[in-house]
Amino acid sequence: MIKQLLIIFALILGLSTASINAQESRTLKQPLVVAVASDFAPTAELLGKEFTAITGTRVKIVSGSSVDLIRQITKGAEFDVFMSDNASYPLQLQNAGYADESPYLYALGTLALYAKGKEISHNGLDLLQPGGFTKLVIADPKKAPYGVAAVETLKKLEIYDQVKDQIVYADDVVKVLEMVESGKVEAGLVSYGDLSEDQRSQAWVVPSRMHKPIKQAQVALKGSGPDAQKWIKFIETDTAKNILISSGYGVTNVEEVK
Repeated sequence: MIKQLLIIFALILGLSTASINAQESRTLKQPLVVAVASDFAPTAELLGKEFTAITGTRVKIVSGSSVDLIRQITKGAEFDVFMSDNASYPLQLQNAGYADESPYLYALGTLALYAKGKEISHNGLDLLQPGGFTKLVIADPKKAPYGVAAVETLKKLEIYDQVKDQIVYADDVVKVLEMVESGKVEAGLVSYGDLSEDQRSQAWVVPSRMHKPIKQAQVALKGSGPDAQKWIKFIETDTAKNILISSGYGVTNVEEVK
């Protein structure tokens, strides 16, 4: 009788231990690590929370300039997905062997003119003229697609040559907004997605016809698991697109980057 009780106790203990181990395994499951361009980080956090609510998989967002993130990836950083602020960088990673599958577009960036404390939502074009500002900050076009779009806009308005000596360059589009907010410069061409609701109400959205589309693409990196593919598919859903739109980004049909 005692022997039988001991066997039953051992079985119960074994089952309890297995249950605890299973719970710990679920708790300790590695999060999906998504590397994103700095300007997209706040939106990525919102997407991550929704993804976790749907799938149960935790998401860790790592942000930085796309160039810096690529440097980390090539040095072995353990990222699962890379969300760039352009379409060319993810393709470069695929061509270099850091991703097995093609990148896909996930959003279109929106360029806006912002001047701290000024209501220019309806007359931004008046400010964006020679004599309309003393200093204008834009992202470095050699590093950032928003900088390329800013230069294209100024050239489209045929004022680039007149104002190029008044342009200040920031490393990325996030720093453009920081410089305007600090008062170091009067105005800047920023990412609309970076602005708060109050800031958006004062900013002027640059018409998309003034520059080439700011296509932003993502890619699942080599060695990433099935959760990375789930993330790629999640970004295509209406739920994710609604978050993108409310965050100031344009959405596009699923398009493979080649």
